[in-house]
Amino acid sequence: MPLLDLLLEKNPIKLLLEKWGFSKTVFPVTAFAQTRSSERAAEMAKIKESGAITNPKTRKGVDLLTKFTQAQHEHPDFMTDTQVLTAAVSMVFAGSETTAISLSAVFYHLLRHPAAHAKLMQELDEAVQNGIIAERPNGAVSWAESQKLPYLDAVVQESFRLHPAAGLVLERVVPAQGIEVLGERIPGGTIVGCNAWVLHRRPEVFGEDVDAFRPERWIEAGPEKLREMKATMFQFGAGARTCIGRHISTLEIYKLVPSLLRRFEVCCSKSHASTRISTHVYTD
Repeated sequence: MPLLDLLLEKNPIKLLLEKWGFSKTVFPVTAFAQTRSSERAAEMAKIKESGAITNPKTRKGVDLLTKFTQAQHEHPDFMTDTQVLTAAVSMVFAGSETTAISLSAVFYHLLRHPAAHAKLMQELDEAVQNGIIAERPNGAVSWAESQKLPYLDAVVQESFRLHPAAGLVLERVVPAQGIEVLGERIPGGTIVGCNAWVLHRRPEVFGEDVDAFRPERWIEAGPEKLREMKATMFQFGAGARTCIGRHISTLEIYKLVPSLLRRFEVCCSKSHASTRISTHVYTD
């Protein structure tokens, strides 16, 4: 709602107070990144000064915070302390939280729809029997193997559709020269955006049952319809500003979901007003 957004989030008085330091509201993700960075302040100070990030006497890996601080040493005019913190926050929020939300959505919908859960388990079992999935002691499923499981793909896509991780409008600012969208002229400087939760519920694209979790819609669709459906999906954004981490996020989801389901028996039990997820290691 643009009016409320202007009043609550983009209020000039609020922004001015934040600039002057009177308002120090810190989001939990930012606080987490600040705390982790402060714990390693001495280590990062040395890297910022010397740029050295490897120690041949140790096998310790190089993490993202170290990489960002090394970039600060190499490009001090651009990579300020604020930029390092911003990059760290982006890794925590965009690099992990969104994937966790999507994974939660997949298991939530599977538990709420036992028939879909059973159908996916049947596909996994048959894939092992047919040699599509290699039998491993830990039940892991590789990326290549996951791409041969059509119902798994349908479940993930339907979960993306019903519960896209980013519920924001994903704002963009129109260039100074302005743009034309569907015959309507939009002046430069205007903030525009799309909401994935709205796009993913377009009945003319996904059918009249847009509020229902039905993975079969992705299997029943013909080639042309499937292209239209995939082109409408907006969980990672679109265009030049598409999420740069979408590939690793997708890889994690497509590997973790079948691997966990093969290794654990996942069931839903109700206690009072809450729903809990119980897991049991398979013994057979």
